[in-house]
Amino acid sequence: MKRELKLTLAATAAAAFIVGSATAKEQLNYAYGYPITSNVGKAFENYSAAVEERSNGEVILTGFPMTLLSSPEANAGVRDGLADAAFVLPPYHPSEYPTNLFLHELNSLVNLAKNPTGKEPLAYGGAMLEYTLFNCPECLDEYKAQNQVYTAGTVTPLYGLLCKDVKVTSIDDLKGKRLRAGGAGFVRFAEHFDAQGVRLPTAEAYEGLDQGILDCGMLSLPELTNYNLYEVVTDITLGVPGGVFAGNSIANINLDRWRAMDDEARDALLWGGAAMTASGTWISYADHETSLAKAREQGINIHQADPELVAAVQAFVKEDLENVAKLFKENYNVTRADEIAKEFPVLLEKWYGLVEDVDSYEDLKTLYWNEVLSKVDPATYAQ
Repeated sequence: MKRELKLTLAATAAAAFIVGSATAKEQLNYAYGYPITSNVGKAFENYSAAVEERSNGEVILTGFPMTLLSSPEANAGVRDGLADAAFVLPPYHPSEYPTNLFLHELNSLVNLAKNPTGKEPLAYGGAMLEYTLFNCPECLDEYKAQNQVYTAGTVTPLYGLLCKDVKVTSIDDLKGKRLRAGGAGFVRFAEHFDAQGVRLPTAEAYEGLDQGILDCGMLSLPELTNYNLYEVVTDITLGVPGGVFAGNSIANINLDRWRAMDDEARDALLWGGAAMTASGTWISYADHETSLAKAREQGINIHQADPELVAAVQAFVKEDLENVAKLFKENYNVTRADEIAKEFPVLLEKWYGLVEDVDSYEDLKTLYWNEVLSKVDPATYAQ
């Protein structure tokens, strides 16, 4: 019955496209498991506008927030054609996306930036996009095996601890705490500090904190707005655990649908991929400070980690990065893990330099297009 409901929703969506966009050659539905008012919802508006403009109105995207597919359902949904495009989260499906997940698991590299500027997430987004498309055939093969085409990613701001009735500033404060973890690396972080990493989707963080299932969520600050966590969070610790969430395939397209389109339509979707990657990353980057200011206005306590905890986090990151390649080779058969672990940091360093002068969404979109997506041939990509 659930599958029939999804198919009915998809049919209804298609009918809506025909009514609303009778002149468009290609009409695609886009599913995402976030509220329409979330940063993902805002990024989608930029994405759809960019695609429509690039295609002169020949390609139209219509978004379905939290209806057509939930976040855990998105992978199978776009694979099976329930959605033409969707926000897919590879960390939810490690056995299907081991190499893509490995790239995400290197995210703690941003904690080791020699001259941090705060723009590290923008650089990581560009490095992920470039490495996936041009240096990681295994990554693209994993998408192809799921009947999908990768066109965009996005990266969150640095992670902090969003807590309820708990103050965490020291190593001892972490012990025994139940921490929401969005990926295996964050689980390893929790376990290293004698805490418990609880794997929960972001959408369940509110309930987890409210009901005492969680003491803290390891999350970026914009999630305060995306899920109205201001209502349950009482304390925030900045910079711990650090890192970013980069396992976001924010605009995966059904492979059959992609191949059925002409080169001009695919070009428009690649152009939109630059817009979606930039928009999703920039909006969250800018929203970090906005969310922090609002948290202070709401009376939420803002904490800085003690120097001893900061040093311990840095030490953990270095140790974890040394071990993660072996972990992925043994557990997920990522045979090139050592090679990727050497190549990716070099590329990330290049991107630290590339984003230095980025001061707007438009700057970032232009950078991602010029450096990466403009070099993808719509006639041959994913064929």
